[in-house]
Amino acid sequence: MGELKQKRKGNYHHNGNKKHGLFNENKDLFNLWQTMKTRCENPKRHNYERYGARGITICEKWHEAKTFVEWALQNGYKKGLQLDRIDNNKGYSPYNCRFVTPAENSRNRRNTKLLTIQGVTKCVAEWCREKNISQFTVYWWIREKGIKYAEQRLSEIA
Repeated sequence: MGELKQKRKGNYHHNGNKKHGLFNENKDLFNLWQTMKTRCENPKRHNYERYGARGITICEKWHEAKTFVEWALQNGYKKGLQLDRIDNNKGYSPYNCRFVTPAENSRNRRNTKLLTIQGVTKCVAEWCREKNISQFTVYWWIREKGIKYAEQRLSEIA
């Protein structure tokens, strides 16, 4: 007699529930929900090492697509916005998630370099836009001379 296959955790190919109709009305949110689940729960997913393997989980409530979609619609979701974890070391839950623009989301990454000038902290992209200087230049300063040097040079630019 053959071995029983281990049941997969989660539903990765959700086709929607005709009963509540949320899938047909909110396909983008269902795709977002599905992506969130596979990042955290499917070891075969290409980004799994950056999510599930690091201990990033999904709260119990959000294992149901309907609950996630309802939360999203009540908490600022609009087409074009992205789901952002406020603390990148914590999981997906109503207390740690929000909807932001792609530009805002790109600033909230583990590898974002933050610089503090005159007590104000911003990412490199924001400082470069404000000071009208190339990001390549600032990243070169950071790589070759260090963050303190980059902060000093940026503070000297009017």
